[in-house]
Amino acid sequence: MTIKKYGSLLLGMMLIICSGSAQQDKWDLKRCVQYAISNNISLKQADIDSRTAKLVFDQSKWAQLGQANFNTSMGFNFGRSVNPTTNLYSTNESIYQGLGLNAGANLFNWFSLRRSIEANKLAYEAKEETINRVKNDVTINVAAAYLQALLSREQVSLSKTKIELTAHQLEITRKLVDAGSLPELNAAELESQLATDSATLIGNQETYDINVLQLKGILNLDAAVVFQLDTPALESIPVESILENQPDIVYAQAEKAFPQQKINNLLIASDEKLVQSYRGALYPTFSIFGSLGNNFANELRRQVVTKNQDQSTGLYVLDTGVPNFVYSPSFSSNFEKQPFSKVFTGYGNQLDNNFRQSIYLQLNVPLFSGLQARTNYQRAKLQVQTANLQKQTDLLTLKQGIYQAYYNAVAAQHKFEANKKLVETTMRSYDLATKRYNIGLLNTLDYLVNQNNMFTAQINTLSAQYDYVFKMKVLEFYKGMGIRL
Repeated sequence: MTIKKYGSLLLGMMLIICSGSAQQDKWDLKRCVQYAISNNISLKQADIDSRTAKLVFDQSKWAQLGQANFNTSMGFNFGRSVNPTTNLYSTNESIYQGLGLNAGANLFNWFSLRRSIEANKLAYEAKEETINRVKNDVTINVAAAYLQALLSREQVSLSKTKIELTAHQLEITRKLVDAGSLPELNAAELESQLATDSATLIGNQETYDINVLQLKGILNLDAAVVFQLDTPALESIPVESILENQPDIVYAQAEKAFPQQKINNLLIASDEKLVQSYRGALYPTFSIFGSLGNNFANELRRQVVTKNQDQSTGLYVLDTGVPNFVYSPSFSSNFEKQPFSKVFTGYGNQLDNNFRQSIYLQLNVPLFSGLQARTNYQRAKLQVQTANLQKQTDLLTLKQGIYQAYYNAVAAQHKFEANKKLVETTMRSYDLATKRYNIGLLNTLDYLVNQNNMFTAQINTLSAQYDYVFKMKVLEFYKGMGIRL
């Protein structure tokens, strides 16, 4: 393979790689939404809240099993103290160890604990649904920013087209001026218009860059990352008929499927379970308890008894006339420190002898605790009312939002249709003005007025079309269809 052919092949491979890289760097709405959902801070916080609620729910389930605790202690006694094994007072130093195992559980508490578990489960499900609500919020915010960026990009394209047309017309006019067919003023006016168009392009480009930066902010994407919008054909974006999105139909679907309404229903159900739980706390509780215990104790010093020389008592017994003196034995005692190896002598035997067990039932009757239990019960009932009021408020807000979105969509549709007609009119006017200008029957100022009117109408139509598409997408979003482009 020659160097020339090798270079051509290498260049071709580089172009393919660069083309693939460019395709990967393009961001369509689906990719933007997926990235935002994976990196949005609010969504991460909602996930943490959900996991926290799951921990509370799991803990409440384990609470049904009661409690069990093991304890042990070891220490030294000095001076006068009670030997824990013999229960006798002693002044000898000793080492001791206590062992204990306690367990207890509620037998019946009027289903208070069970209702608390059910309340925690519903609260956890509400937190799970909150994630879906945040996802919806993120999706609609991304869609709005994405469409705004697309609109500003189209405005940049129109500005470039306008500059090309003005530059082309200036080139033709300059030739006619040089030939003496048109005055110099015509060329000067077109040069002024070209400068104005260039300034407009710079402004539109700045707007586009800012909109892209705002979109990156919503995505939680580094501002320095290369970002290229994947522009779909506006005409290819599926849009339902406004007749299929009547506000009462949309509201009926949103009332059942919208995440916030599911959240409210779950929270109300959770609060109602809490009312039952707090009511159960007003009644007696039956519990069972059991314990196992053991202990060991041993003195650090042992008593050593020594037999001394017998001492005479001064008494004697006559035996065949011979006196036999009576002696009494003499003993002395002292305490010697035991070697450490013998401190735990008899450990196993003591544990066998001191092992104790107990089991008992307990009835706990709440009499008076500063009205804490009853206050909790009353507060729980008020919380149910608050949750219901919040649901009504959210339903009212949802209905108002849907009707407002519908009226906005209708107005946007009418505005878009009106602007389309205006574009047709201004294009015909511009076409006629161009023909008259080229043969010298129209001055430059009037020609530029027609040109500006046409491009203004095109920009307004484009803006109205994007606005109409977005407002229709909002209605589809309320219906639970998501955002489709």
